[in-house]
Amino acid sequence: MQDRRASARIDKIFRVLITSEETGDIWYVARNISESGMFVEMSEPLPLRTKVIVRFMAAYSEAFICAMGRIQNHYYFQFNEDGQLRGISGVGLRFLRFVPEIGGVATADQMH
Repeated sequence: MQDRRASARIDKIFRVLITSEETGDIWYVARNISESGMFVEMSEPLPLRTKVIVRFMAAYSEAFICAMGRIQNHYYFQFNEDGQLRGISGVGLRFLRFVPEIGGVATADQMH
């Protein structure tokens, strides 16, 4: 099977703060980040095409990286762990643009 991804992925687990009009600020676990997006674990995924603000810590820094993003896909993965069938649900989040005011709070017009 050929990989359709245009950019390399980094398989790292880290916390992200997702802000949406529907839920406000909620911390999630993210993984598998690239320059165009990331996978975010969500037990109750936000609706497709929902626009969000995602914040996460820059490597080796105290600064936050902020990006506007959109929920692109819903995923559910099943796997075997210690003989038990487990599952993870989440979303593919596509970065739309990075917000220049790193760590700043986005205004309502930036959400649209």
